[in-house]
Amino acid sequence: MSGKGMRCLWLAIALAIGVTCAGSGTNISHAKAAFWGEGVLLGEHDTDLVRLNRSLTQLVALIQPAVVQIGVDREEGRDLPQSHPPIPEERLERPRIGTGFIISRDGYILTNDHVVGESEEVDVELYDGRTLAGKVVGRDQRTDLALLKVSGETSLPVLPLGDSDRVEIGELVLAAGNPFGLEYTITIGVVSRKGHGFGRFGFFDDYIQTDASINPGSSGGPLVNIRGQVIGINTAIVPRQRIGFAIPINLAKSILPQLRDRGRVTWGFLGVGIQDVDAQLAQALGVSEKKGALVTNVLPGLAADTAGLRRGDVILEYDGVVLKDVRDLQRRVARTPEGTKVRMKILRDGGDKTVTATIGEFTQEVLVRRQEPSEPTPPKDVLGLTLEELTPEHAKKFKLSVEKGVVVTEVTEGSSAARAGVRPGDLVAEVDQKPVKTLDEVRRALKGWTRQSHLVLIQRGDSYFYVALRNQG
Repeated sequence: MSGKGMRCLWLAIALAIGVTCAGSGTNISHAKAAFWGEGVLLGEHDTDLVRLNRSLTQLVALIQPAVVQIGVDREEGRDLPQSHPPIPEERLERPRIGTGFIISRDGYILTNDHVVGESEEVDVELYDGRTLAGKVVGRDQRTDLALLKVSGETSLPVLPLGDSDRVEIGELVLAAGNPFGLEYTITIGVVSRKGHGFGRFGFFDDYIQTDASINPGSSGGPLVNIRGQVIGINTAIVPRQRIGFAIPINLAKSILPQLRDRGRVTWGFLGVGIQDVDAQLAQALGVSEKKGALVTNVLPGLAADTAGLRRGDVILEYDGVVLKDVRDLQRRVARTPEGTKVRMKILRDGGDKTVTATIGEFTQEVLVRRQEPSEPTPPKDVLGLTLEELTPEHAKKFKLSVEKGVVVTEVTEGSSAARAGVRPGDLVAEVDQKPVKTLDEVRRALKGWTRQSHLVLIQRGDSYFYVALRNQG
């Protein structure tokens, strides 16, 4: 072999040894450093947990393509209604980003009304990276829902809508969205509560509560069960707590046809202020059950007024259905088409009566006129009120606009009146369903009363509410 050939042979051997040593060195080094253990505790097919994990990852892969990111210019935003619960706060330096989800292959998208604000057009970014022009085809501020449409698409991925009435507390749910602008994020939790979410926010105060995180940018995204069905639309949070709320999908389904066809929703309206009948009010009214809705105010010229409803009436049935409480009545009236004649069974003066009302339409003008009752604290033991006939000095002190009446000037601390929420400056409008304007009329109304409680109508500004105060002589 020539010298050149020998050099090539040695070079090849050296390279081979180098490669072998390099490989061996790596293995030796890893063996020396591997003071930890590797492997698995459970086999891939051994446990329900492993199968659940695999099912969840598969479900997420199916959910994400139907979730979209919605971009809106910040100047197009608008203030929420006062009745809307808190939403995740966004960073002001960023454009507003929200979430929506596709509900039809030809491009209809559901989201929150507060996400799109006053905008008529928005940018819709799909999971595959495409950005499409979206148009707001319908919105409803009361339910905080909006329907968008992107054009030119016929085979978009969609999420099926489920039945929110069948949701059970404790079931697993996933919330999809774009929190903090981070694209297509999934959080997981359980349904922790159903029904009343924030207090008195009207007939749609029927949120699904979950501990799945809902953050800025996630509003309008879907809340999905483990079958891949949308059961709610993420909309709100409790500030500084890991509690989120979603609008039930059945409410959305009930208004989607109107949003698509008319661009808005027509809600029925009766024109009354109402409150629940608690145990004390039931006793004062002389009824045995806590049911129905107690009428605290009747707006002139609207459906209830025309039907002959009065303060102090208890609406027991609506269109043949026994009412459980105020929200039950609110939901049924709201979903009744304008112009529908509805029979209502009421309790008046200890007896039943039937009236017929022609349901009107809820409008912003009605909203301005509406006089909602304040929420009283349940009454307790004694009256604890100091009453005086109204004077100009009282009117000035308490900023009252009326000229005659009976005003509360003191409320004894710890008394039943204090616990009922009565406060100085309130006016006593009725005692046991008898209008009162003087102290003599109050005394006459109280005289000879045999029940333990008195039904007292309190006026505060333009609002009215009933309290039941015990008779202690």
